[in-house]
Parts: sequence; structure tokens; C-alpha cells
Amino acid sequence: MVRLEVIEQSRPSGEALEALKGYAAVSDAGQEYLLSIALNRAFGMVQRFADVALLAGTYCVKASDHDGEVRVYMGGKVTGVTDAQGAAVQYSQRGDVVHVNTSGYVEVVFTTEVIPGEYDRLMPVVLKYATATYDGKDTRELNQILKECL
Repeated sequence: MVRLEVIEQSRPSGEALEALKGYAAVSDAGQEYLLSIALNRAFGMVQRFADVALLAGTYCVKASDHDGEVRVYMGGKVTGVTDAQGAAVQYSQRGDVVHVNTSGYVEVVFTTEVIPGEYDRLMPVVLKYATATYDGKDTRELNQILKECL
């Protein structure tokens, strides 16, 4: 089993929230909290679907079934690998694949940085997804929006 966990992730900027308010045509300041929740979710979903970091962050892949290779996401740079007891594990990274010197459980911690051109390319999808989330659209429609990342 492989699981991706967020350790820390930067928040969308106030500029992004203002862009969403304009895109969604919401001027009521009382809706700002709901819009910010929708925006956070949209950033997370779009960056995972597109496999591109839109917000800088630190993540951990927890893998128990990996055959010595673990994939990192969003252009991540590995900062460390540990086993189930927390002991350091030797590794090497080539692109998005981390080769580990064990077949047992590992935790691969990595960081991501925003790629400005990708941020600009995917921001319209983020705004559309956030608006659809705010409007209560169903999963099918949200998934259609994510396909626009490709």
C-alpha cells in the first residue's frame, strides 16, 4: 500500500482568493471563508491531478509495497527516507522515482516548489474547480474539470 500525506503546504495567496471572488462573481464578504475552503481544496486536487506543484509544500509517501522503488509527486525533491523504526534508509533519486535499499516499509519525505509557468497555466482550472465546489457540483462534474489539467 502507498499513501501520500501532506506534512505542510503553503496557503493560496490573497491574490488567488480575490481572483476566485471575481471568477465566481461573489462579492459578499461573508462568503470569504467558504470560498477559501473551496480554493484550498481546488489547489490540492488540481496539483495532484496534474502532478505539478502549485503551492510549495512538504509531503510524505508511506509505502509498504514498493519493490525498492517509490514515486514522488509534483516534481518533489527527497529530503529523507526512513524505515518503520525511523532509521535512515539509503536512497537515490532519478526524476520522480526514488530507489531505496530495502523492500520493507519506508517513509519518503519530499518538498515541492511552485513552477511559475505551470501555476499560470493551471490557475484557470483551479478557479473553475473552486467555483464548482463552492456551487456544490457533483463528483462527475468536478472530475470533468480536472481533465482540463491534461
